[in-house]
Order: sequence, then structure tokens, then C-alpha cells
Amino acid sequence: MLINRAPKRHNLPPILFALFVAIASAAATFGQAERGSHDGSARSRRVVASGRLLGTRELQQVSVWHTSGAHLAIQTAGPRPRVIWQTDGNSSSANIDSVRIADLDADGIPEILSLWWSGPIDHAVLRVFHWDRDRQSFIELESASEIDNVRSYRVVSLRRPASRIVVEMRAENGPRLTSREYELRGSKLFRVGGGPVVTTKGDSGIEGQALISPARPGPIRSGQPSSAPYKTTIVVWNEGTDREVTRVETGADGRFRIALPPGTYNVGPPRQTGRFLPRGSEETVTVRPGTFVQVTINFDSGMR
Repeated sequence: MLINRAPKRHNLPPILFALFVAIASAAATFGQAERGSHDGSARSRRVVASGRLLGTRELQQVSVWHTSGAHLAIQTAGPRPRVIWQTDGNSSSANIDSVRIADLDADGIPEILSLWWSGPIDHAVLRVFHWDRDRQSFIELESASEIDNVRSYRVVSLRRPASRIVVEMRAENGPRLTSREYELRGSKLFRVGGGPVVTTKGDSGIEGQALISPARPGPIRSGQPSSAPYKTTIVVWNEGTDREVTRVETGADGRFRIALPPGTYNVGPPRQTGRFLPRGSEETVTVRPGTFVQVTINFDSGMR
């Protein structure tokens, strides 16, 4: 006589089965968070600069994001980035703007410059971070007083190897603009000059705004704007040599202002291959002495 020994089926009650699936799903999610960003905000991170920030051949990236405050981190490049160093804003309403990297003291390792603000954008604080070889970590550079009420800043190369930071800020006694100049010496920023901001005949460059559209999915209602300011990176290339001249971060309102000598330039987002979105336009502009050319960089969000 043949006996059919079919495997036994253990039918779990529906409520127990659902509980088992929920626990397994939570465990998988926890494992993914451990392999990615330690704070779970990897998707909201935006890479704003990259370079050999530690003086080695390895490429690092500067990323910023906002979760109950502003954060800036240095991380390794690659599919599984590792956070090397991180700093956070003191206020939940803090924001980060105009992140740049520049080798201020010509030691081969660039400093990281950024504007931090939680109120009007022209009352930002300039924070500069420097790689300390002895501590093997980034430290914030000190100055005699806080560099605040900043409207904008730029890095100027000197005849000698080092560079100087020129900061444009609001004067304490009114809307008048004033400038201050700083140099890095050791681990401190020293004020070395400055004065009232005067517009001269030689001032020239490009200013404008980055806009993205459609700004929201679905049909645009009557009276509703189809585009919105876009915070992003803008790059300037020399039109004749196609060499990159500079790159800047736009403000939260999408606006930017870049001082440039007279000439013809291409202006747009960082160039990349593939079908990436948002995708921005590249414009050709001619800068003439004593003028700032107005330009709008339009981005396609891909939403329809």
C-alpha cells in the first residue's frame, strides 16, 4: 500500500501573518538605513562641491541638507559614501548658501567656505572650515569677530600664492554696504583691509536667476505661476577656450551675481551626460566694461 506523505501546511491566522510581514519589513528597512546615510536623509542631500579635500588622491564631496536645521558634511565619493566630517546649524531654521572650496593659504588642501543664515539672506554668517593635519579633521577658522551681516563674498587670487576673501556686508548703522578683506594665517582669519563698497566703471560680470518649471505636477491653474526660483549650481565657461572660469551656488531665491572681466562666456548648470533631470539651459552672454549682464537659466523639472 502506498502512503502519500504530503508536507504539512501550517496555516497562520491572518493577524499573525500580517504581524510577521511587518516585523520582517521593518528589519529590512533598518538594515538599509545602516548602509546609507546615518540620519536617513540621503535622498535630501545635495552635492555642492567636490575635490581632493584632504590632500590625497581620493575624491571627496561636500553635501548639504536640511532636517530640523542645516547640515554640511564631507563624504567620500562613490555609490556608498562614507561621512568623514559633519557640522550642523545651531537653529532649526538655519540654512546654507554659497558653498565654495578655495585654497586660501596655498598649502594644497582647499578650505570650505559657506554662508549660514536663519533670517534675511543678506544677514548671513560666513563660516570657513580648514583641514587640520595634526587633528586629522576639519576645524572652523577663528577670527577676531564674527563675520556676519554678509550679503555676498568672493575669493580673490593675489600675486603671491595665497588668496584673500572679500566680504560684502551691511553696515551696522544702516543700509549702506561695506566690504572687509580677510587672509588665512595659521588657523585664524585676519582682517587686512576693506571699506565702503563703491561701484566703479571697471565693475562687470553676470547676474541673474535660475528658474525651474513646471514647479508642481498636474495642470497649472489660472493665475498660478508655472515656474519657481531654483537653488542650484551655476558654472561659467570661457566661450573661446571652453575652460571653466568659476562656479557658484545660487541663493534660496535662485539669484546669483558673478564678477567677471569683459568677454564672452557660456553660463549654465554643470555639464553632464545622460538624461538627467532637472535639466538646465546653457546661455552665451557677452560682458562689457562697467556692466552686469542679466541672464535667466531655465530648468526643466520633468514634471508633466
